[in-house]
Amino acid sequence: MKFAVISDIHSNIYALQSVLDDIKQQDINAIYCTGDLIGYLTDPNGVIELIKSNEILTLLGNHDEKY
Repeated sequence: MKFAVISDIHSNIYALQSVLDDIKQQDINAIYCTGDLIGYLTDPNGVIELIKSNEILTLLGNHDEKY
């Protein structure tokens, strides 16, 4: 089983989409996120929706906890 771990997205939907596109080209069975979906950049809602639509299991990061 192969899995990917992502983290510290900080509302950067462009970087997240690029990483997810790369992951899709690999033989990955699951994606896990260790938090910090939001903070700093401008598209927190888009990042959250992209994470949800890809059913990525996500832990609460310290930036996520603030909001």
